Amino acid sequence: MGEKVSIILTSYNKPSYLQKAIESVVNQTHADWELFLMDDHSNEETSAVIQTYLHDTRIQYYNSFIQHSERMKTARYATLINHALSFITGDYVSYLTDDTIYHHERLSRMLQVFRNDPAAQAVYSMQKVVHINERGEEALHFYRQAPGVLNNAAFQVDHCSVMHRRELLEKVKLQYESYWDDHVMHWNHGDSIFWSRLNTFVPFMPINEVLDTTYKTPDSFQNANQCLPDVLIDGSFVKGTDQKVYVLDQDTRHPVGERWHSVYSGRTVIIPDPYLFQYQIGKSVHIPNYMLVKGPDQPDVFYIEGGRKRRIENQYAFHFYQFKRKDIFAVHQDELESVPDGQPISQGRSGLMINPPGRRLFLIGRELFLFLNGMFHPIDTKVAKRFFLHQKPIAISFRKIKQFPIGKPFRPLYDEIIKKLSIKID
Repeated sequence: MGEKVSIILTSYNKPSYLQKAIESVVNQTHADWELFLMDDHSNEETSAVIQTYLHDTRIQYYNSFIQHSERMKTARYATLINHALSFITGDYVSYLTDDTIYHHERLSRMLQVFRNDPAAQAVYSMQKVVHINERGEEALHFYRQAPGVLNNAAFQVDHCSVMHRRELLEKVKLQYESYWDDHVMHWNHGDSIFWSRLNTFVPFMPINEVLDTTYKTPDSFQNANQCLPDVLIDGSFVKGTDQKVYVLDQDTRHPVGERWHSVYSGRTVIIPDPYLFQYQIGKSVHIPNYMLVKGPDQPDVFYIEGGRKRRIENQYAFHFYQFKRKDIFAVHQDELESVPDGQPISQGRSGLMINPPGRRLFLIGRELFLFLNGMFHPIDTKVAKRFFLHQKPIAISFRKIKQFPIGKPFRPLYDEIIKKLSIKID
């Protein structure tokens, strides 16, 4: 049997990291490889990086040209991998992402294990994980270990740390009718589903060396998808890879002008493009909802909600609902007057909830709730943190909110999916 390795590299809008990933393959000590560059219709900068390597006949390039409206229909990287697997000619298969690099002797060391143990069918190695902050600096790093033979590799072994014999693929397809399961519910763990399929037939053999390094940036797949509920929270400032800032309002994303930079700076949620582009684009906002505003030389403070201005009637209500003076934004008087009046925000000392303001956190019993669109929604603390809901929760009893319905919870979608899976984790 030969020692040609087919490497499938999936890519989307990370030009600088992608270049390092490709270079790490080109510079391998083992030269008998083919690289499938599977790009999911990235921007021009990313395409330009790819073009510089296409003179190498070992590299094949595929652009999906997918439309944004279609992105959420499958787990895209799994779809791309399945497409590439139809064309590979190597004796072994390995995988790579555009934020990971192979170490210089990665292919050689893995092939050596197969050479020394003809019974080995799949191997995995240690991995260095480097977290990069928004300034492009290393914040921390750690190592994923390769502790031993794994019969349940799901959720334990990274996408880029595995090599397996090509002959396993047909066994997988025969039993499961596909290679990688690209159902959209597996958008954040398609590799683990595939490892489970491989483990049906073989264990994963360990290599106790670091053979790849992965970089987790704010835009990385895992970070970008972390702690996102299935429905994004109204009033949030969000952006995708195009770096344009939007504010969400009733399933619509509205462009936000530079005027509001001081408001959204440091509290904009990075959302993966497939997720963000589910929301239709609306008109640019005049004054974003859930803002505290006041006109010049006037004592009244208003809370913008539902496109209306709600006057905060007294200091007690202002402090009870955890508003902060530093968050008040000054607007022109004519702008303020152009916003229709809404129901005032008041709070009696009895504590009974009467038309509370939206996007406020409450602690009811021991559970955290977000009041939004007339309902109290249970919300996971990790989701609240991800969406910059830093307000101190208002402690209140169920008795004082009994007239309001309880809405759909905001839970991390990934956590909910994992609970439904029947994969055993050692």
